[in-house]
Amino acid sequence: MVNKTDTKWDGQSKGKVLGFKIFVFILNKFGLNPAYFLLRFVSFYYFLFSKPNVHIRNYFKKALGYSSFKAWYSVYKNNFILGQTIIDKVAVMAGAKNPFHVIHKNGKMLEEISKIGKGGILVSAHIGNWEVAGQGLNRLNTAFNILMYSNEKENIKEYMDGVMKEKKINIIAIDEETKSHIIELHKAFTNNELVVMHGDRFREGAKTITVPFFGYPAKFPAGPFIMAAKFGVPLCIAFAVKTDKHTYEFSIEEPITVDRVRGEAQLEKVCTDLAHKYVSAVEKMVTKHPHQWFNYYDFWQE
Repeated sequence: MVNKTDTKWDGQSKGKVLGFKIFVFILNKFGLNPAYFLLRFVSFYYFLFSKPNVHIRNYFKKALGYSSFKAWYSVYKNNFILGQTIIDKVAVMAGAKNPFHVIHKNGKMLEEISKIGKGGILVSAHIGNWEVAGQGLNRLNTAFNILMYSNEKENIKEYMDGVMKEKKINIIAIDEETKSHIIELHKAFTNNELVVMHGDRFREGAKTITVPFFGYPAKFPAGPFIMAAKFGVPLCIAFAVKTDKHTYEFSIEEPITVDRVRGEAQLEKVCTDLAHKYVSAVEKMVTKHPHQWFNYYDFWQE
């Protein structure tokens, strides 16, 4: 059922510009290994003092059935891998040494979406590292856009824009007041472009769909599915996970054809069906890579 609710996630990423600067310096001067070494101390600090870790611990216990000890150990491992993915993202954007190898699973699906000619939506989740493995999108003869909230920390965005060597993406900022992002989305789909977004976080007041997640009801943003239904564009579920130190796997499922809907009843039916397919795919990926799910808030809102 589509409804509105509150959430503790505020649409902002955590992090300090100084931290980004330090890691960019280390990556450019010394490479990936020293950066990972420093990360061990940083991630241990967050493991000890970051309050949101109680929520990711609950995920390990509730969704995956881990014991208390295994859950706490998994929290540290999760924090460390999150730090690795952030460093990897910085390395790719800044053009640092030690490039990563990306394995493309079902990569032909990207061409299939492009052939349809309507543009499309790639919906992912906060699993792994989209920015690194998603570089495979650059091989398409089409532009792609990332949809994100406009209140992401501007100082971090501005700094990273300055160090990026190759910027082949367009950022579409969600503006709840002016709705200007709707116009940009329409232009993107008209030009047969792809829009990339996550489907596992929402902000206060956003429309949501309640779907069982590991057997417990959880709320997911309805936005990606409403967008696909109202614009009548295909939707693809895609993930990008880290498989070892220098390797990522980018996987994408077959495009889901979505016809443009008009009435509210039909809209809710289509969105609910898409949401169930998406959540099922997220469950499978999280089960396969349990330490790479990065949602640090009360996901089930107990």
